[in-house]
Amino acid sequence: MGNTTKKELRAGIYDPYLDTLGGGERYCLTVAEILLKQGYTVDLFWSGNKEVIAKAKDRFSLDLDDMNLVSDIFSSPANLTDIADNPEIIRMLLANPTHRKMASLWQRFKTTSKYDLFFYLSDGSLPFLFSKKNLLHLQVPFNYLPNQWQKVSNYLKLKLINKVICNSRFTSRFISKLLSKKPSVLYPPVDVDRFSPSPVKENIILSVGRFDNILNAKRQDILIDIFKELITKNSLPGWKLVLAGGSHQKSQDNKYLNLLIDQAKGYPIEFLVDPPFADLVNLYSKSKIYWHAAGFGVDENQEPQKTEHFGIVAVEAMASGCVPVVINKGGLPEIINPGINGYLWSDFPQAIESTMKLINDRGLLEKLSHRALGDSKKFSKSNFESDLLSILQNK
Repeated sequence: MGNTTKKELRAGIYDPYLDTLGGGERYCLTVAEILLKQGYTVDLFWSGNKEVIAKAKDRFSLDLDDMNLVSDIFSSPANLTDIADNPEIIRMLLANPTHRKMASLWQRFKTTSKYDLFFYLSDGSLPFLFSKKNLLHLQVPFNYLPNQWQKVSNYLKLKLINKVICNSRFTSRFISKLLSKKPSVLYPPVDVDRFSPSPVKENIILSVGRFDNILNAKRQDILIDIFKELITKNSLPGWKLVLAGGSHQKSQDNKYLNLLIDQAKGYPIEFLVDPPFADLVNLYSKSKIYWHAAGFGVDENQEPQKTEHFGIVAVEAMASGCVPVVINKGGLPEIINPGINGYLWSDFPQAIESTMKLINDRGLLEKLSHRALGDSKKFSKSNFESDLLSILQNK
């Protein structure tokens, strides 16, 4: 018998937000890296700035050298020359919106049907995908009622989707209502091995999050108010609050950031804007307590998208030996076991009481710090890989 040639497996990846390089992009590109390791030829559908791939490789420490960039057929108009070479037919397609939609659908069918696997990060809408196995990832707990037409359309599209995947049980709860289909939960990959606690910790309460006030705003204004009350009511010499995060604008032009700086005047509160990753890792390592307030004042049953859908930064803090004292909203309760590896709070008094417990009891702080460090490993990149491969092996 002659040698049999193993069939080359092909995978497609789509992420409409690739240029933001946030948690969703780490998620999708880690999937790409894992598929490359499994022997897949991986195509990333992207027509934007190609430099973003080099930035992603550096920021997320991913090996994506063998990944291919192909034209984005999902957010760009259909390339009609791929569908017809007759100028009259092309003019007809351009003249009618329905024809254009059909042309786009035909192009997606022609393209995606060539793949063995397709991984698609959704912006809330559902795509038509025609590969042999289609995975739809939703990382935002969208909370709206589809109209009758959307229900019919979603039903047809979901017939082609093998698995719907969410980043937390919290997100899954809302997506299951939206799609009438129970998603699988695949927690985001956190590169916990890049973080570790410093042998000598400093009296720092840390919070990490971008400086803006949109979608799931990090509510640094609330943290400043809590810290001011904490300092006013207790004698805490040497303790400080450090707020670190990115800014889409220059610092001087970021109105929200400047409001926070004014709010913090007169208190031991420091700001670290757009820190290099190495500086952020160092800050995590020497901090004792981690605070988070995204979703404060939000009814998470009505506006779940305004909470922290999972909480990657909380896991990074735990991997650095910080004890999290975070709001009891969104996906954070899935990470924190109160009194074991951190604390959850719903109001100012709870946040202050839990923080003071840790400040006043060194043994408790060290005990919870050790447990937080251990529990962070549950969300490691290696566990993400194992769980993803398990999903891929299931029909």
